[in-house]
Amino acid sequence: MNCDAMISLLDVLAQEYLFLDCKNIDIPTAGKLLNNLESIINESQRNKIYQLSSCATGLSQILEKIILDMIKDKNQAADLLEEGIRLMQQIADSFKNTGKYDGSIQEFLGKLVALTGVAIAGNESSATTGSAEINVPERKEDPFSVQDESLMRDFIAEGLEYIEEIEVNILNLENEPENKEYINTIFRPFHSIKGVASFLNLETIRALAHCLENLLDKARNGEIAVTASLIDVVLDGADALKTLIGQLRDMLEGKKVDESLLDIPALKARVNKIEQGFDTEVGAKKIGEILVDEGIISKEKLAQTLKLNEGSPDKKIGQTLIEEGIVKPKQISQALRKQVDQVTDLTTIRVDTTKLDDLIDMVGELVITQSMIQQDLKNQLNADKQLTRDISQFFRITSTLQQVATTLRMIPIKQTFQRLTRLVRDLAKNAGKSISVELIGEDTEIDRNMVDEIYNPLVHMIRNSVDHGLETPEDRIQLGKSEKGLIQLKAYHRGGNIVIEITDDGKGLDKNKILQKALKNGMIQSEDGLTDSEIYKFIFLPGLSTAEKVTDVSGRGVGMDVVRQAVEKLRGKIEIESTAGFGTTFITRFPLTLAIIDGMIVKVGTESYILPTISIRQALRPSQEAYTNIVGKGEMINAMGHLMPLIRLYEIFKIEPKHREPWDGIVVVVDSESGSKCLLVDKIIGKAEVVVKSLGEGLKNIKGLAGGAILGDGRIGLIIDIEGLFELSEGR
Repeated sequence: MNCDAMISLLDVLAQEYLFLDCKNIDIPTAGKLLNNLESIINESQRNKIYQLSSCATGLSQILEKIILDMIKDKNQAADLLEEGIRLMQQIADSFKNTGKYDGSIQEFLGKLVALTGVAIAGNESSATTGSAEINVPERKEDPFSVQDESLMRDFIAEGLEYIEEIEVNILNLENEPENKEYINTIFRPFHSIKGVASFLNLETIRALAHCLENLLDKARNGEIAVTASLIDVVLDGADALKTLIGQLRDMLEGKKVDESLLDIPALKARVNKIEQGFDTEVGAKKIGEILVDEGIISKEKLAQTLKLNEGSPDKKIGQTLIEEGIVKPKQISQALRKQVDQVTDLTTIRVDTTKLDDLIDMVGELVITQSMIQQDLKNQLNADKQLTRDISQFFRITSTLQQVATTLRMIPIKQTFQRLTRLVRDLAKNAGKSISVELIGEDTEIDRNMVDEIYNPLVHMIRNSVDHGLETPEDRIQLGKSEKGLIQLKAYHRGGNIVIEITDDGKGLDKNKILQKALKNGMIQSEDGLTDSEIYKFIFLPGLSTAEKVTDVSGRGVGMDVVRQAVEKLRGKIEIESTAGFGTTFITRFPLTLAIIDGMIVKVGTESYILPTISIRQALRPSQEAYTNIVGKGEMINAMGHLMPLIRLYEIFKIEPKHREPWDGIVVVVDSESGSKCLLVDKIIGKAEVVVKSLGEGLKNIKGLAGGAILGDGRIGLIIDIEGLFELSEGR
């Protein structure tokens, strides 16, 4: 018997069902499903697969009643549709492989009768609807039914990862209970666990995941509030699922499973109570009390309804009131919203990020105005003393306001670290390595605008640590190390910057290999006088890779140069510390915010420029003897015990300087990832915190410039991009 056409129809049906929302039915989507079900009925009857035909007919009945709004419990209808599609796929697969289906569809047909009131004949001679009574045998649930061991093991690994994802995001939700995105990120793993468990007939796991999924769905739709009780029950549910999945793993390994460790019915009862609004930890009024306060029902009527519900503890009072015709569904909905409003945390509010950015911009304008006032005061010889004191107080307030406004955009780096932890796990699995991850300083805050920007460079460094840095378990054992490698992610604040360190306990960088590769590629002419730090920085140059073989992860000599560019784009710095045989540490420093820069204002001719403080090593007026001109290398200044190239800013920006000789002007030693150089300027004005302004679309990609700022005298100062300036000086 050829069942391929049937299986293909069922696959299309399953895909179309994903777009169906039973609560807000979309008629075109439902129409497609009905047409597909009709094709399945015809095809199954043609192939004499009457069990399949009966199931498809039943699903058509459910869909028609949903469209006509004749089914009250839409969640139950959705569950039954999903179960029916899954059952039909099992039947079709069984007929394709064995030519028959030995299972029973009676239980499913019984559920159809209970939901729709219409019985579907389930014998092998008919697929038409009728009114015959169906005897549904009592189901004895087998918590674990092993079909395919490899699929089971994949589910165990994925299921435990899903639980970890839930645990991370449920804590985020606890901090931001109004954030629907966190609810979605928790909802999806439960949904995935439920789907795979259903496919593998793991009924206990499926039912619990489905129960928790429904709870989160109600929270997502605003029907119930995110409370401490809800957080606790979701965490307990995740723990229970973890235990169930662990029991499944033990069973596959032949170990004895103690099912008495978990009380799943009690956990489901807790979930049901929270769904009904019974939350002892929150002082919100119950639905019945709200209806009484609003004058919709009397206290006597509420007491009568509660008495009716005594025999059905899982039944919601709102549902009973609607069934009895006492209140309308809209009134219950309004009462639910009021209940949610009562438990909303008034200590926090959500603000549109565009409004937040506007606030930061306006604070920046205030700081600029403050600088102008300060400059004007300096120019007045006989300024009023009282006015000076008042303005000093204004400056202090402005400074505090600036700091507070900046912190509003700060978010913990925890989520970025968690994403990197997952990345390490995936890379380690592919590379056949055993790696643990240690997180330090997860609560360290960073500008939210920088989160996405720093993620990619961190990913490249993680990949190199996993692929090049850490050894295989066998090699580590031979070296006397622990079989499992370690990657440590660490974040902290220092000197107005956020510092992120990625450390591995692998083999470290091979200085000789790096040097040989740099010499071979013509990046250097000689290795004389190079420090370890300077040698390690060669790995940031394009095309330099010491990998012995190319992998899917790294080894082509690209990646670390991208890291350097990304870090510098964010006005950051990167350093490397490595010890052969003991590991490597990448240290990246970023400004806490991209909106404000700590810089030194310098003068060249009539123009002012801002050098980022993070890049400055020293400022000096060199002696005439410190200047030299070396053939092939150009002008050099002997500073800090080393000869460094001299960059004349007036030549780069084509302006007339006040001083042309280095010993007449000021030399500022600045760093970038490609080394240190000396900048010749006329004068140092002073240190300042300036608000970064974009130069606009037409000027944003000019090499050597990172933006502009309005200075205290009202003039524009251009912010120097050190790495871009170095490239300009080298003709790149």
